Amino acid sequence: MIAVALSISKANPSDKPNESQFNNVIKKVGSFLKGDKDRLKINEGDIIAEVNGIPIYKNEFELRKGLTLASEGQVNDINNFVLSKLVREKVKEYLAMKYNLKVSEGEINSYLEKEKQQFKESPEVDKKLKELISASGMTYDEYWNDYEKYNVKRMLLFDKLYNTIINEGIKSGKLEKTDKMTVDTQNEYKKYVDSIIDQYVKQAKISINDKYKDMFKGFTRE
Repeated sequence: MIAVALSISKANPSDKPNESQFNNVIKKVGSFLKGDKDRLKINEGDIIAEVNGIPIYKNEFELRKGLTLASEGQVNDINNFVLSKLVREKVKEYLAMKYNLKVSEGEINSYLEKEKQQFKESPEVDKKLKELISASGMTYDEYWNDYEKYNVKRMLLFDKLYNTIINEGIKSGKLEKTDKMTVDTQNEYKKYVDSIIDQYVKQAKISINDKYKDMFKGFTRE
């Protein structure tokens, strides 16, 4: 997603190996969002599927599909590709509920304020952000209050879930606690978390609205 690319640019403001490609992504994402800003109303409209009772709204699906095409180019079987990604996310939301994990408005707003400050401190990246906002037809407030808030809420919730699963793994003796995080340890932790989520994805109860079943012929969960 464009938010990820912008975050990378914030971390490496002088590293511009694919600036023309990045500019092209901004134009494509901006053009997509400008086409129908109602897609930013994530939890409204038709429900195309449910995962363990958690709905996937058509607006969210179309938003993620458009952003995927804009940032990643042509993807084979795009509908099933995006649905599988959202199924996995809804399984993570389901797990977060099981652990009683929540993200407060205060946490979201605090993170957004830090992001805004980081952009202010990096003029080149801030310029790219303004280009994206302008190309999308969004206002400054719409970008932060709708688009980026959606990204941040998911990120913070999934971070909490990741840390909770890691802590449980350490307590159970399946993972080794370390005071110094290495690349190998990070990979081990990630592999462990992915294996837990994979199990829940395999067990998830997935139902697709009859109205949209033709869109997802051949769908298989990952």
